[in-house]
Amino acid sequence: MRYGRVAGGRVLRRRSFRVLSLGVAALFIGGAAVGIVDGLNGRQDGLVAAALLLALGSLCYRVTRSRVHAGQTSLTIINPLFAYEVPYASVQRIGASGSGSLIVLPKESAADTEGEGYLVVGFAGSLLDRFFGTTEKVTAELKKHRNRGRKLPGADGPVRRFLVADTVADGMLAVAAGCAVAALIVS
Repeated sequence: MRYGRVAGGRVLRRRSFRVLSLGVAALFIGGAAVGIVDGLNGRQDGLVAAALLLALGSLCYRVTRSRVHAGQTSLTIINPLFAYEVPYASVQRIGASGSGSLIVLPKESAADTEGEGYLVVGFAGSLLDRFFGTTEKVTAELKKHRNRGRKLPGADGPVRRFLVADTVADGMLAVAAGCAVAALIVS
């Protein structure tokens, strides 16, 4: 399985997630810094707390970084751990589920979706979405990209799944692992 970053195309995500991702990173990194300082003063609990905060912070950061990239020939769904590159010719339907979540349904039923399509975590039903209609706006824009790119060369093929690389989230996990090892040494 491939591990990599996603770049290019039109990036579609909630405006609130841009602010939330910065807030989540600042909150968890700041809390972990306090724990690391305690750990450097000989308190094992501080290092354990820092490791836990950074591990949880990494996951929360990845959730707030969920988005969709609309490229020339495919759309790429970025969820917290996995990304799905879906060629436009392979898209059967783009739309909102009953709960208001954005779903991309491929033509061929994939084993990992059980026929329900790929949920876009970045647009997974929000109470505020009922007022602002962000899922409907994104659905309309994705349909325009699909209709333009469907006939281009390279717009067909299988759905590709890969692990998402994120520098900040991966860095938080690496420091969390370092804090856990240091906690074992300090004890």
